[in-house]
Amino acid sequence: MTVNALDQCIADLRSYWTGLNSDAISRCRTAVARLAGAASTEPWLAQLHEKKPAAEELYRDPDQGFILLAHVEYQGQYRKPHNHGNGWVFYGLQHGEVQMATYGQFGKPGGGEKLVSRGAYTMRVGDCSAFLPGDIHDTRCLSDYMLMFRLTSCDFAEEKRAGRLQQFELS
Repeated sequence: MTVNALDQCIADLRSYWTGLNSDAISRCRTAVARLAGAASTEPWLAQLHEKKPAAEELYRDPDQGFILLAHVEYQGQYRKPHNHGNGWVFYGLQHGEVQMATYGQFGKPGGGEKLVSRGAYTMRVGDCSAFLPGDIHDTRCLSDYMLMFRLTSCDFAEEKRAGRLQQFELS
């Protein structure tokens, strides 16, 4: 019996998931990057390319709580600078290109906060980026469409309800 890339990734993630530590980040990033490099001829992946869902849950781990999702965005779609609260996330690009920029948040003289760009980079097929709790980033789809896998440490809807997710304005 042949194991598809999705099933292999899930098995690897279940094995590697040991909480927030350097080894888990490295191993999980590698697993998501392998998934992002999967052949789009695999039936489950061909179906995602055909449907192009805005968001589709692929797997939710009942024991460890991590969630693997697929996302499709279209050229020019921009997601403002944001963080993921206490959660952490991996983005693995399966199709297209996306620009990611990262930011630091600093106090302004006289009060208030401002974002300072650390720079931007372009993710291409097979790339995987990790963002830890509090990291601020934005995304912009550069290609006709992008298909991205997003592995989250927890349900971000709960982070949002708790008021820990934040969106930021660029100054």
